[in-house]
Amino acid sequence: MTGGPGEGWKIFADGDDCENIPLWKALAQFTSDDLDEGLKVNAAVINQAKPPFARYYNGAFLVSMIFGFLFAIFLIGLLISVPSNSANLFSFLTLTTLAATAAPHIWRQVYQYGLKTPDAPLDLPHAPDRHFEEFLGFLQKASGPRAYYIPRFGKRRVLLNRRQFFGRLRYFLLSEHSADRAMVMRFRTGHSLPGDIFLHRDDVGKVLAMGRRDRRKMGRVGNSCLSRTSTGACGS
Repeated sequence: MTGGPGEGWKIFADGDDCENIPLWKALAQFTSDDLDEGLKVNAAVINQAKPPFARYYNGAFLVSMIFGFLFAIFLIGLLISVPSNSANLFSFLTLTTLAATAAPHIWRQVYQYGLKTPDAPLDLPHAPDRHFEEFLGFLQKASGPRAYYIPRFGKRRVLLNRRQFFGRLRYFLLSEHSADRAMVMRFRTGHSLPGDIFLHRDDVGKVLAMGRRDRRKMGRVGNSCLSRTSTGACGS
């Protein structure tokens, strides 16, 4: 790797793919010392968190593509038509299909992030999970590790905006399945992010170390609290 996070990690050498750890694998390691067990636990959480309309959520793009195609046809018809009743019809159909093309993207954006890009994580539409919340907490902090994706063409690490992890469907960014990740908005234009999202190997090591340290600290506080219950000193 020839660049650092501050330089955008523009280019990395062949053989450096082992430095790119998918978020779903990092979360599984964070959840459990056994990778398979961690994956099972995380998959169960994501399955429980899926909204009832999940099967239709990605279908919004198909609807948008169909109406976009119709919009192009009606626009051509409008441009070549002469002023008449048919021109008025083409104008109406053009505006209608344009609205229908944009509607699915607007709906996805509003459901995921609200009417504007949030400055803090939004309330989840489901019960939170301790491991997901703790792991996401590192990604949401300005001082935390930067997640990134690698475009299909060209070897360039593109850093994600931290607000990606503020949306209502943020848990699905951590899924090992591309269909789940595709549910999460990437930009205001409504593009999805079906490919893997990565953390650098060094950042994964730091996150795992911080998570274990925090859990040990909580364990010590809990043990200390238990030892004082007989005296009434804890929580008084």
